[in-house]
Amino acid sequence: MKPFLLVSTRPEDEAIEAERRSFLRASGLGEDQLEQVRLDLLGLPDIDVHAYSGIMVAGSPYGTTTPDERKSATQKRTEAELEHLFTQIQDAATPCLATGYGMEVAAWLRGGTVTTTWAEPPSMVEIVLTRDGAEDPVLRGLPTTGFSTYVGHHEAVEDVPEGAVVLARSVSCPIQMMRLAPSFYATQFNPELDSDVISQRLSAYEDAGYSGADDLASLVLIGRSGEGHHQAGRILANFVEMFAR
Repeated sequence: MKPFLLVSTRPEDEAIEAERRSFLRASGLGEDQLEQVRLDLLGLPDIDVHAYSGIMVAGSPYGTTTPDERKSATQKRTEAELEHLFTQIQDAATPCLATGYGMEVAAWLRGGTVTTTWAEPPSMVEIVLTRDGAEDPVLRGLPTTGFSTYVGHHEAVEDVPEGAVVLARSVSCPIQMMRLAPSFYATQFNPELDSDVISQRLSAYEDAGYSGADDLASLVLIGRSGEGHHQAGRILANFVEMFAR
């Protein structure tokens, strides 16, 4: 089997290995089945998109709605590198799953609209599948009536690109997941984060009289340390099962 590739876009060094571990646990891939590259000060290394069964693009604290004059040189480089990578993926029809910031960049590059209208504070929300989502194999095993997952983002896709199909939504964000091409998927939430352990920690905080939702860094760290049996993680496992070759 060809390996899968994880593209990490976060600038924080300490988050890179924890991110890989969370993707490994949720996807069910072995150590030698998931390679990782990161966008650093030198940009992305050369990537042969034909060499992988699929490519997963992880999230980032960056935002596409940030005015150009306020974007750092690193963010501008990240956007340019992702544009190049997504173009290669599209031309080669390599399966792709983009999450968080990756979804926003992918939609923006294809003509979609990203705004701050549907921002969500750090919280647990119920994600509901659309009719198209209920029929898509990447969401197999997830209840159509809804599953709970952790969210937290300051922008989101408001208008999908032409030809894209909305697969899941929530009350607070109408485009939580979409299919941009037959083998190109994108989620607004981060399916690798173990929302079960995050929910348990938030409940403990609530019992202590503290919401805990403002401690974003700690919640993400907790989510990356879980066992990966949460419902949203099924998306990663399904993606691997569908496209492993």
